[in-house]
Amino acid sequence: MVDFSNAKVLDLAVHIVGNKSKDEEIILTETSSAIVDDATEQYIKEYFFSSFNFELSYQFTHETSVKLNEIYIYSSTIFQSPNLLVEQSINIAKHLYAVSTHPNIKKGELYIAYIKDCIIDGYKTNAVGIFKSETKDFYIDIKQLKQSFSVSCKKGINTKKLDKGCLIFDFEKKIPQKIYIVDTSRNDALYWKNDFLRVIEIEDAYTNTSKVLNMCKKFISKQPDLEKTSKVSFLNKSVQYFETHDNFEVDDFIDNTCENEDHCKAFKSYVQENDLNSKFEGTFEISKQAVTAAKKKIRNFIKLDSDIEIKIPSKINAVEEVIEQGYDTEKQMRYYKIYYTSEK
Repeated sequence: MVDFSNAKVLDLAVHIVGNKSKDEEIILTETSSAIVDDATEQYIKEYFFSSFNFELSYQFTHETSVKLNEIYIYSSTIFQSPNLLVEQSINIAKHLYAVSTHPNIKKGELYIAYIKDCIIDGYKTNAVGIFKSETKDFYIDIKQLKQSFSVSCKKGINTKKLDKGCLIFDFEKKIPQKIYIVDTSRNDALYWKNDFLRVIEIEDAYTNTSKVLNMCKKFISKQPDLEKTSKVSFLNKSVQYFETHDNFEVDDFIDNTCENEDHCKAFKSYVQENDLNSKFEGTFEISKQAVTAAKKKIRNFIKLDSDIEIKIPSKINAVEEVIEQGYDTEKQMRYYKIYYTSEK
């Protein structure tokens, strides 16, 4: 649970960071940016916080030592000495500029904020927020004159569309720092996560559940000889396993989802190739939130070349009992026969 209802943005620095490979500029501020009133702060908080998914958390990483991770160093300094926010925000902006070399990276405003009184996982703590705006929207501005109105367009930031963000929570060494990120861009090679922040997912119930369900999807995609009905049946059984169990265990999962011996052998081989047993030490707690999120991305339907789609709900695991596949020799076409009790 994350609660920002009483959170306060104590300090804020804003810089402009361009694309280094395009020789775009970097403009660094020397002072904090004033938030003029409570209404402005409320909209800023909405902009900073509303786009985050707080189910998936990250931690800093580095090939030698996490203490050498640049953002870890700068954010830790801010936590220790909040009065140094502007100084450390300049370091953060310079680091972002140094890694902004992909041709698709856009110039934008970079915000670094020190945020007090956040509630996360039952802890009251502070956070350092790093946010970047790259896209602008046009707004209609209407002003009343004496006996008429003027209508004009203004370019500004949509507070419901955060392009890139990072929230780093400080737990004063009680538990490891938790990091949450936002990155809506799909065409700049993940530089925000991999090059700038250098973070990896925390191996928790949500992450593990998501990874196994994604692995099931990948396994199915690598089985060209498996009938579509069998593929959907396996995915549906996989979802049902996660919905009806509190803990995941590889062998038990295989026994509950695979249709026949060949299928079991293929999946066991896939598990070994991906070292699934050692990754999760054989078992892990299942996250129901991750299951709900994964269900939205699972293609549990059969698409035909006639542009007809047969959608099979995840609650149906014995797909072969409601759908029968055959071949019509007269028409020289394949068909599906669907069984049902009544129409709705």
